[in-house]
Amino acid sequence: MKTIDVKGLKCPLPLIETKKALKQLSDDEVLKIIIDNEISKNNVIRFLTDNGIKPEISKRGNIFEVLVNQHNVDLENVDAEKYCMIETPESNNYIIVFGKDRLGEGSEDLGFVLAGSLLNTLKEMDNLPTKIIFINSGINLVLKGSPTLLPLKELEKSGVELIVCGTCLNYFNKIDEFAIGRISDMYEILESMTKAGKVINI
Repeated sequence: MKTIDVKGLKCPLPLIETKKALKQLSDDEVLKIIIDNEISKNNVIRFLTDNGIKPEISKRGNIFEVLVNQHNVDLENVDAEKYCMIETPESNNYIIVFGKDRLGEGSEDLGFVLAGSLLNTLKEMDNLPTKIIFINSGINLVLKGSPTLLPLKELEKSGVELIVCGTCLNYFNKIDEFAIGRISDMYEILESMTKAGKVINI
């Protein structure tokens, strides 16, 4: 097992050391990354999962251990430093969860229009959410042909993370229609909700 200890290191050093270690990993080696803060752990996990690597995470006290047992991943042109995110002050840190693809109850057609209107209005606001999460039928907003793709692309360019429930895509058999954002799992979705200063459920 190859171990790197990045405790006490400021971003982007944990990311840089992780990328370097992965490039040096032999075919039969497991990489252990030791991290001592939540932000660096989240950045490293995001870097790994975005690049097709599924890590195992454990915690002992205030120390996180991230295990990687995956090889032959091409990280040559991946900019690890872009995953260096700092924590947003809690007063401004909010996320939006789309649990359905429309707003309100009653007319579905009106609900679809209102969902699009909300996203178009949101992208013009000064205080943007850190993340928008799509679960259940909310995933319809990120599929090919969705009228909400344009405002979502603009929000993503502005730094808003778009997180899409992979289980939901599979359940509705929509993986092939997925068009924008990042597919994730319930672990990250729940973690995002518990860490946010505010959660707005649609």
